[in-house]
Amino acid sequence: MIDAIAKLLDPSAISGLATRPIAELREVRIACAEVERDVSLVRRMAQGRLDIVGHEFRRRKGTDSEAAVDSLLFDLPELMTDDNVGGGAIPGARPIDVSEPGAAAGELLGQLDSHASPSVLSGIQDVSEPQLREIFERIRAFEVEMSGIRRQLHERIDSVQSEIARRYRDGEASVDSLLS
Repeated sequence: MIDAIAKLLDPSAISGLATRPIAELREVRIACAEVERDVSLVRRMAQGRLDIVGHEFRRRKGTDSEAAVDSLLFDLPELMTDDNVGGGAIPGARPIDVSEPGAAAGELLGQLDSHASPSVLSGIQDVSEPQLREIFERIRAFEVEMSGIRRQLHERIDSVQSEIARRYRDGEASVDSLLS
């Protein structure tokens, strides 16, 4: 696990929220949100790679013609739509942030590439059946790990946000303090 994620997932990152200054709470929330954005981006990329490998499995079950190999390029726009990546729109899901990726995204993308690089995927039709299954399983395990990390980051963001909201609700913080 990369340092930025490990630091935010450490229990101390959100311990004692009720006693921390509100400025510190905002910093923690922002840090979690930035890393969550990077994790989400790389997770979606992993899902796209799973779609590509899955397409190859389906192609192999069908005809063995050269046209079927070329169909991957034809089908890529459909594979990469929001309806296919991550199972489509989920009620109550958080919106996708399209900001510039951060440092965590670069490190995580390097990990994803070690499981299935773009060069491996570009020649996926030449990979043996056992190798194809191994690639699929490595990407799937990585995507599951990213999903778990993302969920933990959401929990932290929600905990910090709840404490900030509580302070405003109970009068411990005011909107006026934001303006000064």
